[in-house]
Amino acid sequence: MNTPKTTITTLISILLFSAIITPLTLLATPSKRLTLTGVNPQLIKSPEHLTIISSTYYDGDSDDLVTAGLGFTRLSNNAFKTTFTNPKQPTLQELRQAKLNRFINSKTGEGSLFGFRQQELTPLFDGKIAGTEILATIESNNEKVGLLLQIPLDFDKNKPCIIAVPSTDLDGLFNAKDLQIRGLWGLRHNCAVVYNDKGLANSIYDITQQRGYSLAGMTQTTNLLFHPTIDDHNSFIQEYPNRFAIKQLHSKANLEQYWAEFILKSIEFAFYQLNLKFSTTQTIIFNKDNTLVLVYGASDGAGAALKAGELDKDNIIKGIVAVNPQIYSILPKTPITIKYGKNSAKKIASKSIADYSTYAALYIPCAVPAIVAKNTKSYIPYADRFLYAKNRCNALKKAKLLKKATPQEALKKLRQYGWTANMDIQLPYFYFKESIGLPYQYISAYGRFDVNDNMCNYSVASTQQNPIYYKGDVEPLKEVSFEQLWGLANGHLPLWLNDDATVLDLVNNKDLDSPKRDFYSSSQQKGKIDYNTNGAICLRNKLKDPRVQEGLNQVTMTGNLNEIKTFIVHARNNVKQLPDTARAYVALNSLVENKTSQLRYIEVENTSYLSGEVPFDNTLLPIDYYGEDAMEWLWANLTTNATLPESQIVRAKAQGGKSGYAPGVTTKQLIPISQLPNRKNLIIKQNGKIILPN
Repeated sequence: MNTPKTTITTLISILLFSAIITPLTLLATPSKRLTLTGVNPQLIKSPEHLTIISSTYYDGDSDDLVTAGLGFTRLSNNAFKTTFTNPKQPTLQELRQAKLNRFINSKTGEGSLFGFRQQELTPLFDGKIAGTEILATIESNNEKVGLLLQIPLDFDKNKPCIIAVPSTDLDGLFNAKDLQIRGLWGLRHNCAVVYNDKGLANSIYDITQQRGYSLAGMTQTTNLLFHPTIDDHNSFIQEYPNRFAIKQLHSKANLEQYWAEFILKSIEFAFYQLNLKFSTTQTIIFNKDNTLVLVYGASDGAGAALKAGELDKDNIIKGIVAVNPQIYSILPKTPITIKYGKNSAKKIASKSIADYSTYAALYIPCAVPAIVAKNTKSYIPYADRFLYAKNRCNALKKAKLLKKATPQEALKKLRQYGWTANMDIQLPYFYFKESIGLPYQYISAYGRFDVNDNMCNYSVASTQQNPIYYKGDVEPLKEVSFEQLWGLANGHLPLWLNDDATVLDLVNNKDLDSPKRDFYSSSQQKGKIDYNTNGAICLRNKLKDPRVQEGLNQVTMTGNLNEIKTFIVHARNNVKQLPDTARAYVALNSLVENKTSQLRYIEVENTSYLSGEVPFDNTLLPIDYYGEDAMEWLWANLTTNATLPESQIVRAKAQGGKSGYAPGVTTKQLIPISQLPNRKNLIIKQNGKIILPN
């Protein structure tokens, strides 16, 4: 793992942090760290470069920490659209409520088996939690990181605890699932919860109008967290109207390399605020020795959580739960192997998300007919929309990426790269919903490309919002104003208005008709849709670019978790974060930490990155249930010395039946993590090897 050289600013920041957390030491390089002594640990001092934006108390009635005043009953009974009194001037409360307005489908088990607990709700308590919410920024590595601290009214000062939640995707501090699942778990356990936006801040910049958002979502033209540099603004908007920039894609900063430090900064902020709030003598009463600190993340936030564990050499963090983590490790020369049951062990590779997502984007459109042919008894969502699969196959043959130009050949390639037969039915949906946006955001970040590059002839644009005769063309924002967009953005591209129309997405600037989304784009013959084969090939080839390789080297992980008690919870059918990436990391950890490792690996059948809602309600289950289950085990171990479960496969059972008609998940499907798993379900990890049962 590469870390930046220590600067004077960093030294000051570390000094202040050590005064709060007695003492914090940060890595200067993977093999060398800086230890500071002689600092009075009793004085409460503000962290360097901290700016408090607001501090608000919510009474748990008219407004609250997790539902913005809506309450669980309203969120779980009907899906409704947030209304803005004036769409051009939404209030802070309206924007916050828009972010937290998420339909909670109780049929997935959320609201009873995880998240909110209906059995604990009463007419006087509808899941609204009272407390104080503090919004702030802190500068780290020349980047402003957004911080959000929630201190519940019933914070336990006698048994203090902090739950650190790195944000999921690009959604910033108010990701609804972060607050209503991961954060809610902490608040329900009387802990303070601190979120950080990983430096990404849900930052969307309107190039034409030269405006962006504040940390709280207000539209403004100055004091922005992200302001891209445009070489010639007038010329750019004339050639590329209705275009936007997004911080992770266009900041040229590769912020992922700093995610671990951002988490430690967020914990520093939480300690400072808690001491400030509860100490009556201006001296520190909460520190790393008497306060339980846990990190709980999902997806790229889970990868960030593991990175924080690798960076924490001073035992500040006592436990980590990483759900479907996004991981990339450069494996050592010593072979890292995987074995299934009695089969022979084989070498396992660790591929980056930039690698396997560009591969998926290349071959899925061609493979769809083969997926349909192999799953004749299964409903395959969105497969019927791939009307031009043959065009993509032919284009891949022309590029010498296929020999026979058949869907079967493309599917075979996907199989060889890590997608299993059990993942088939998700692939058309995955491509349609994620398209090229997923690989593009990482390739662009790792290569430090900016807006002016229009890398691979892509740019972010507002697209046709009317689903009638939808073609993915570039059009001005109509259905949603820019002022509303922050409240409705969900963290990644495409930004969907509904199932059939997008608000923002990457478009092919060189489409042979006019710029449009890949799914409707012709790149080789006018009027012949091939899902922009040229763009997909270009993006795949960018992996070899030295700039991208340098960026990848900056985000690699070591596998050394410093003996922190850790659960990795991974979905066996996850098409977005492939299971082999987690398996390789677990095996690497067993080599690096050997018998001192405190890592548990939980792999769950019939789960994915999706939450088990329609159209996969009959086939998939919510992985978030298992993240929360792991947190409960960790909590029990750290507070009552309960024995932790061993690594295991959980044989969760899909509901079956017809899509859209599944009755609802129960404990018959969501089988909990077992403290003493059956030998047939036990996962063995040792000396760089991982052995999974069949």
